[in-house]
Amino acid sequence: MRMLLSLLLLVVANPFALAAESTTDPVFERCIVKVKDEVEIPAQKDGVLMELPVIEGSQVKEKETIAVIDDREAKAAVRAAQAGLRAAEERVKDDIEERYSKAATDVARIDLEKSQEANVRTPFSVPDIEITQKELVVKKSELQTEKAQKDRVMASLEADTKRAELEAAQVALNKRVIHAPFTGEVVKLYREKSEWVNPGDPILTLMRFDTLYVEAQVPARNYDRNELQGRDVTVAIPRARGREITLPGKVVHVGQLIESGGNYIVRAEVENIKEDGFWVVQPGMGQRAKMTIHLK
Repeated sequence: MRMLLSLLLLVVANPFALAAESTTDPVFERCIVKVKDEVEIPAQKDGVLMELPVIEGSQVKEKETIAVIDDREAKAAVRAAQAGLRAAEERVKDDIEERYSKAATDVARIDLEKSQEANVRTPFSVPDIEITQKELVVKKSELQTEKAQKDRVMASLEADTKRAELEAAQVALNKRVIHAPFTGEVVKLYREKSEWVNPGDPILTLMRFDTLYVEAQVPARNYDRNELQGRDVTVAIPRARGREITLPGKVVHVGQLIESGGNYIVRAEVENIKEDGFWVVQPGMGQRAKMTIHLK
């Protein structure tokens, strides 16, 4: 009797004491099943949809081409930019003028030195005006060498500009060729082949069904966030004719905000499976699941 009284006093003083010691894994009903990745893919450039090789229900791989907006002009711009870059790079490598002007400088300097030596042996054998002219030829050749070097520097800067132009042209082309951002299924088409699109117009919706989210509303008064983060879960999902499938998973997110009902969101990630080529779990507003969170 005295032990029972002590236990009652413990519960009154700390109503969560027994719950904290409980080894029972909590089970949450009416959990929502969601797709992990869903994206509405828009057009980024205006033009005619030249290619749309998918239909609703198409399975696509990551980076697979799923739409092409008229890209002929963009491809021509890329080719022009590539040609401009090659020409600029060739000018950077072209040192013919520099080598010629250096050779001309050497010859002019030898010619000047011979005239100066002649005047040493026989004063005034070469007139001063001729010496001055030969000095000018040497100076001119030296300046031509400097100019040739400067021209190659300018060609290098032009090559940088052409390289940037090529990158811009490639970006513009890439915006006309649309690739799947992840492996998934086309669930809705908004446009048809040969139809005109403007930037921002939706083309299709792509969803990923191999990995799903299951969300439960957890009472904040019963469980702290740190108790649930990273825990293994078992998710039971109803199927047709009263059947049920269970999938393992893990808690990947525990909501920070406590909502109006005193609950916060706990999100688990589970791997979907296929049966006869069809995904077993169909996420959506009409799908409800039961999630057991394993505390140990």
